[in-house]
Amino acid sequence: MRLCDLATSIKSANAGATLITMDVAFSDPNRFEAVAAGGALNPDAVARLYLVDPAQVQIHHYRPSSTIKVTIPRRVPSGGVEERDFDGVQQYIPLLYLEVPWE
Repeated sequence: MRLCDLATSIKSANAGATLITMDVAFSDPNRFEAVAAGGALNPDAVARLYLVDPAQVQIHHYRPSSTIKVTIPRRVPSGGVEERDFDGVQQYIPLLYLEVPWE
């Protein structure tokens, strides 16, 4: 199953000039726990999707709101000449199609 089929909301934004952060929110705590414990949303998988070093991928599970936060480095700084998404709001799209084992 794809992450977008399990999550209620997936969004991205700037986290400073050199980072992008993405929030994956779940309305069902059981789905959150299954994705958090299942390991499909891990630094290696995110690094493959975004072509970044897995050591630079941060993933935090925030149980009170059933949300997973993923932070990655930007390829170019926000506002740079080569920037194509100044606010970082379009960067969540590859996460939508991440395959998550689901029973």
